[in-house]
Amino acid sequence: MAGMTNTEAQATLDARFPTTGATDYIAYSANGTSETGSLARTAIGATGWAAATAADPSVKANASILTTAAATGAVTITHWAIFNASTAGTQRWDWTALTASKTLGIGDTASWAVGALQLTLT
Repeated sequence: MAGMTNTEAQATLDARFPTTGATDYIAYSANGTSETGSLARTAIGATGWAAATAADPSVKANASILTTAAATGAVTITHWAIFNASTAGTQRWDWTALTASKTLGIGDTASWAVGALQLTLT
C-alpha cells in the first residue's frame, strides 16, 4: 500500500503542529502506557516546533530547548507524548520512547536539546 508523498507528509506535520502559535504540551511516562504523576507537562511554546522536513520519513522536532518543571517524586522517564492541554485534554501523539531514559529525583528537572523530541510521518 502506498503512503503519503514526502511533500504531503511535511505539509501534514506542519499543519497539525505549527511553527507559530503552537499550544501543545509534552507529557512523560515511566512505562510507555500512562502518564507519570511525578512530572508536570512541559509547554512546547508558541514557536516550539521547527518546520518539518520533506523526506521519508518527514521529521518535525522541537525548535528550542525544553526544560521540565521540578519533579515532585522520583521517577525514571522512558517515553513522551503530546497532549493539547496542560492537564487532562486530548492525547495528540502516541507514547514515543526516549533514546535514553532519564532518572529524576525530587526537585530535579530534565532538559531536551533542540531536535531531541521528534515526530515522524512516512
